[in-house]
Amino acid sequence: MFERRHQSLLPVPLFVARMGKSLAIAVAIDVVFLLAGALGFRRFEGLDWPDALLNAGLVVTGNGPITRMQTAPGKVFLLIYAIVGVVVFAAVISVVLAPVLHRALHAFHVDVPDEEKRS
Repeated sequence: MFERRHQSLLPVPLFVARMGKSLAIAVAIDVVFLLAGALGFRRFEGLDWPDALLNAGLVVTGNGPITRMQTAPGKVFLLIYAIVGVVVFAAVISVVLAPVLHRALHAFHVDVPDEEKRS
């Protein structure tokens, strides 16, 4: 996916495109996870769409739900959704930061041709 050690550093326009792709993947992961949470809150607690999305977004960001869970299945769903949300958060951060960290480390390890070493 990324360039190897013997390859030169990726040009800036291609790096920007790579970052755009990573951000698009991260947004897609977030949207799918928020929709899954909203569906769960609608199913187990009977919330309307705005409240379900609000609760899903707040639980994922670590703020906790606005609506108090009234049913046992709703409470179990909230617990599982919050725990999985931590893993999803880590995955999204990893997807976004991977190109940046790779570029920084690759800049240290890229092989410089002999002509450039002499000057």
